[in-house]
Amino acid sequence: MERRTKAADFRTLKTLEDFDWQFNPAISRKQIYELAAGGYLREGKDVLFLGPPGVGKTHLAQALGYEAIKQGKEVLYRSIFDLVRDFLKDEAFKQQDRTLRRYLKPDLVIIDDMGLKALPKQSGEYLLEVVMRRYENRSTIMTSNRPLEEWGKLLSDVPTAGAILDRFLHHATQVVIRGRSYRIKDSLSASLPEEKNAKSKEPSTAGAASWDSQPSPAHLSGRQTP
Repeated sequence: MERRTKAADFRTLKTLEDFDWQFNPAISRKQIYELAAGGYLREGKDVLFLGPPGVGKTHLAQALGYEAIKQGKEVLYRSIFDLVRDFLKDEAFKQQDRTLRRYLKPDLVIIDDMGLKALPKQSGEYLLEVVMRRYENRSTIMTSNRPLEEWGKLLSDVPTAGAILDRFLHHATQVVIRGRSYRIKDSLSASLPEEKNAKSKEPSTAGAASWDSQPSPAHLSGRQTP
């Protein structure tokens, strides 16, 4: 298990036990623990975490990856920027097949941080190749800071973004998280005087409006989610 954990290349090791469920009670603990049981892995299905920065998407994605490792699965964690760099680097050395094999072999691939910023040209082609080849064979978890209708702009390729979502959303469990940022909460707790802490715990609506008004992502793929 230690070897598989090291090979996963997590940003930091996160567990479900470490997650602060009380800070954002809107997150369904039942749904996350059902995913942790691994049924989606056995069926080759996918998971999509959607929500603004700081609400726990990366923590939960990596925690699910660690649960998969405990079940004997091979896992690979990469940010979308890592993925693009991997393909660009090996393309320069004409070793794209080696990179693709790295992304196709694991039982679970976690692709984090979609939507932090626009990506270089051809990024959509690399992501599509991974999603298309893993589709209905092996599971993928993705996290996105931006609504799905903005992926075309982020990838600078609307048709490719549509093709990615068509396959990825077909069998995906979608976990939409709204609420406050954990990182802002921790920053406020560290910097404000003790007597002002109560005020810092008031719910913040910053960055939430755009997510509250988002329609279900299912319509973007033209399919119904299970």
